[in-house]
Amino acid sequence: MTDFLPEIISLNQTAFIRGRNIIDNSLLAQEMTKEIWDKIRTQGHKVHWHRLIWYPMHLPKHSLIAWMTILNRLPTSDRLQRMGISTDGICINCRIYQETRDHLFSQYSLVVELWKSILNLNGMNYTALTWDEMVSRASSTWKGKSLITIILKILWNAFIYSLWQERNRRMFQGRSRTVDIMLKEIIEVVSIMLRGKSINRLDSANFYLCNA
Repeated sequence: MTDFLPEIISLNQTAFIRGRNIIDNSLLAQEMTKEIWDKIRTQGHKVHWHRLIWYPMHLPKHSLIAWMTILNRLPTSDRLQRMGISTDGICINCRIYQETRDHLFSQYSLVVELWKSILNLNGMNYTALTWDEMVSRASSTWKGKSLITIILKILWNAFIYSLWQERNRRMFQGRSRTVDIMLKEIIEVVSIMLRGKSINRLDSANFYLCNA
């Protein structure tokens, strides 16, 4: 770290300045943190799905779960078993198949019904896809800055977050939600995120999603 600190801090900058406006010192700390991170982090190629979860109107907690899901880093039962943690490995939702990332987010009945309902709100038809196919198709088609693209990204990230939330709710609290309730909560997220934004109110899908 001593090798690159001189590039970040000038010779006459030895510490935060006593008496200086706290905002100035906070901005200095923020800039230093950014510079240090840029120096030590491993630079890699951008993945094809990065704009699917990191976009101007993203909700951080939703994007974080979606990011971990894409990387298959969530503590699903199959991963816990591989780490030596005792679990029966059965999906808490369907009670039939092993809980894996792909099963939890693309295969069992609740997922299909919820995603089909979300697509129907946007006038789109449901097509059965594997998890990898879903991510690949969304990454290649949801491009640009159109309202429908923004809405689909918000919906998809909220969909992933809601499914993980539902899994944990059933596992740790013994409670569950219906598809209708989950759909309503997802629509509310879109409504909040787009509230006050300029939208085409003649489009019934836009009007419903943005004014739920």
